[in-house]
Amino acid sequence: EIVVCDPVVFGSILRQEGKFPIGAAEGVSTFTDYYKENNLTMAMRGASNGPEWWEWRDSLNADMFAAWDTYMPAIAETCRKISDVAGYEVSENIAFVDFISRAAFDMFETVMYGSTSFTTNSKVASSEDIEFVKAAQSAFDITGALLSNPMEKVFEGDLYKKFVVNMDKTFSFARKRTKKYADLALMDQQQVQQPQRSRQFKQFFFADEVSADAGVDEESSKCPVQKIRNAIPTKFVNPSFIERLVHRGELNNEDISEIGAPLLMAGVDTTAYVMSWLYLNLASNPDVQTKLAEELHSVLKGADLTTVEQIQSLPYLRACIRESHRLTPPVPIQAKKLKQEVDIVLPNGDIYHVEAGKRISLNLRAFPMDPQFVDNPTKYQPERFLPEAIEARKGTPSEIIDHPNFEDPFGRGKRRCLGGSVAKAEIMILAARLIQDWEISLVDPLDATRWTAKQKLMLKADPYPAMKLLRRKRNEISWS
Repeated sequence: EIVVCDPVVFGSILRQEGKFPIGAAEGVSTFTDYYKENNLTMAMRGASNGPEWWEWRDSLNADMFAAWDTYMPAIAETCRKISDVAGYEVSENIAFVDFISRAAFDMFETVMYGSTSFTTNSKVASSEDIEFVKAAQSAFDITGALLSNPMEKVFEGDLYKKFVVNMDKTFSFARKRTKKYADLALMDQQQVQQPQRSRQFKQFFFADEVSADAGVDEESSKCPVQKIRNAIPTKFVNPSFIERLVHRGELNNEDISEIGAPLLMAGVDTTAYVMSWLYLNLASNPDVQTKLAEELHSVLKGADLTTVEQIQSLPYLRACIRESHRLTPPVPIQAKKLKQEVDIVLPNGDIYHVEAGKRISLNLRAFPMDPQFVDNPTKYQPERFLPEAIEARKGTPSEIIDHPNFEDPFGRGKRRCLGGSVAKAEIMILAARLIQDWEISLVDPLDATRWTAKQKLMLKADPYPAMKLLRRKRNEISWS
């Protein structure tokens, strides 16, 4: 393996990855072997790197990667309901870190299916849904252990058997649920096709009447969410990912159902890891959290975060998330393999030859934690990522920490995480709702320094500090 610290050098490597690049998932043999052993064709395509991967990605890209912002209203509605029960659940039933994992599931389930079973609400959550979250987390955590101890799989030890049990649970649950929603979407589509055909007939013979009856509001038709609602039948806040795939008609419902498990697993765990670090940093730095609450109230005034324009008007929220990733990234490296041999040109002009297939990693803990580039690098200080601070660094050596390759844990290039932008939206929307409603603090303030970063499949604080939620009062903030 070759490890580089300079994101510019790593970016030059990404530009040479070709049309069918190797993705990170392909290197996680526990998952790929499971897919092969269970003949999971669609899952294998997602983890491959040839034309089949390209077709797989192309069939999903428009409705997830490109249209991420059109899910924001539905995510916001779910986050409001999550926040409504957060205080009671964290104090009475669920450790905060587990509550956050369930919140990640509830949000992405809303994206996938249009609604959620609310695992964050113990009064309505089913044991089956909660078991899925636990099984997905367990499969991810065990994968980290198996990668560092591959003989467990070779000899099918107890740890590997536990991994298979949890993968079986997640795939069974996700396939069944995804198939259910895909079949419902297909029925809805078929029910509206007959009236549409009648309308097309009328439009052909009575075009003037149809134009007069249409009554489409010009302003609403410009809204991307409304455009999708006009095109796809749905009873939800906005059409779900599954409804959109069914409407597009490029995949049959069996293929769609198989896609569900890998997406739900990734949607739960990766987002949960990022959020666990964000809230740990905010709870450990109450002054930062109060400043964030002030910005949220000033801009949102108690409302939900539902649009890209609102995100752009919340620089401190974005800075809090960005600084959390700098200080406590859920993965310490970003890895890439190239199919062809390449020459890496270093900043000093030296050329380093890399053989085809060798892993090349970007160290996410080097420059971002180097006092040459970052003042007080061990301090959680979101102000360093406010627009004026970023502008002031331009043309200086410290500008390197603003490189896009350091921005988030969802990768770069053609193999960037399919749901990465949706995940970032989920993280911002939930934070905007929780921090407006609750003061999140450590039960024991000394726990701010009592944890260590433990490597599972990703990094996690261990032990994760206990947290408490108190309803945020208006007089605690300088309301504008």
